[in-house]
Amino acid sequence: MKTTSTLRACAWLLTLCTAIPVLASCGGDGTAAVETDAKTDALTETAVETEPLDALDARKLVDDELGEMDLGGYEFRIVTTDNKGETIWVEEATGDVIDDAVYTRNATVEERFNTKIVLAMDKPYTDVFSAVTRSITAGEDAYDLLSAHVVGLGQISISNYFLNWYDIPHIDFEKPWWSDSTVNDLTYNGVCVTAIGDMALSALSAAYCVFYNKRLGAEYDFDDLYAVVNDGKWTLDYITSITKDIYRDLNGNGAIDTQSDLFGYLSDPYSNMNAYLWAFENPVFKKNGDVLEYTYKTEKVGEIVTKLCDTFSLYDGIKFDKTHKNAENGSAHSFGRDMFAKGQAVLTNGYISMSLTHFRELEDEFGILPYPKWDEGQENYITMSDGHHEAMAVPKTAGNLEAIGVITEALCAESYKTLVPAYYDVALKVKSTRDEQSIAMMDLIVNARVFDFGYVYDAWKGASFFLEQLVNSNNTNFESFYSKKEKALTKHYNNVIEFFETYDEND
Repeated sequence: MKTTSTLRACAWLLTLCTAIPVLASCGGDGTAAVETDAKTDALTETAVETEPLDALDARKLVDDELGEMDLGGYEFRIVTTDNKGETIWVEEATGDVIDDAVYTRNATVEERFNTKIVLAMDKPYTDVFSAVTRSITAGEDAYDLLSAHVVGLGQISISNYFLNWYDIPHIDFEKPWWSDSTVNDLTYNGVCVTAIGDMALSALSAAYCVFYNKRLGAEYDFDDLYAVVNDGKWTLDYITSITKDIYRDLNGNGAIDTQSDLFGYLSDPYSNMNAYLWAFENPVFKKNGDVLEYTYKTEKVGEIVTKLCDTFSLYDGIKFDKTHKNAENGSAHSFGRDMFAKGQAVLTNGYISMSLTHFRELEDEFGILPYPKWDEGQENYITMSDGHHEAMAVPKTAGNLEAIGVITEALCAESYKTLVPAYYDVALKVKSTRDEQSIAMMDLIVNARVFDFGYVYDAWKGASFFLEQLVNSNNTNFESFYSKKEKALTKHYNNVIEFFETYDEND
């Protein structure tokens, strides 16, 4: 495989920043939708000989090709973070759709392979990573699999704590329960230490999207927004045109009050803003064949900054509020979500799981749409998943790789067949109808996810979070901002690339 030792030179970055255009790839243009569907179709076409199956039901026919294996009661120890344990392990079926799907998935794998799945730890990611790295440093075979906070996991990965997924038997990244980005974005120099599979349900539920209030949309005579999406016209300019003048002074104080009034389009000022970087087809890194290219620094990224600053500062109907204090935890991250839940925003951005966790009490029907495109010339809709989502890694001290490979592959396969369809069902039935349009829109969003190498291995030292910082301060001087950060981010990304290029020399 071709490597690029010059990637570690600052001069390389400086040249590449101005020379490389943003190129389309599966990891940067949302074409994963086509490839994922093709995988599933190829594996199921021989099984479907009569009437067509529902797309979600067809998943059950995909063979994981693991056969039968007796693991002798092996205890499979999974570690997760940030209260993600409920999608990893539940004690018993409860009648809740998701709980029951998790329980059934685990029971199926346990019975088939004579194993026992155990949730070994579920704590804040900083606590988990401290415990796990101490264990690995001590040479202990204490855990089999981490399914944990992706940015935090990427941060510790480059200290050589995890195995290369390609060295673990029975793992097949060609199967549809693995994200295409695992190969196309997160593999470099034949090395992949963090992978995205369907067992990590939060990688789906944390996918960024746009919610719209159907009642308010009708009041303001919106077009059929599903049709707008399907026609390729769902852009930020389009959203601006239909929402910029939607404002109501609900508390009658004669002033714009972002806590009390009604608006056309709301956002929180943090990760929701960062998501536009990928939605507008400007990834941090991309693969060009076997070569990893730094593609963040373009003329376009400056234009993105200016457009977002203008959009969220010039109009009464489009706002963010970094002073918002959520009642649960005092966080301003929830501004758009909280206002939408009260029926005080026609549109807001957020991620899919909010439909289940925060909009249940909303009396109005609402819909789910993808993040907008940069312009109508952009071919595909693209999204990313919020940084709290899970990615998976295997400790270097893990002993039974045969069991780890079989069980991990089986858990991802069963998640694809049963857990993800259950999640679709629940998400689409909350204040909406499980019709062909809603299923298609959810498929579009989920299949448009990208997992950028530069984001996963950002460690809060790279460029992935610049957008939120600039928009927060309404700073359109991108070049000046970037020049102050360039030396540090260059050093960080060079260290990441060196880790992958020397991985086999690190033992």
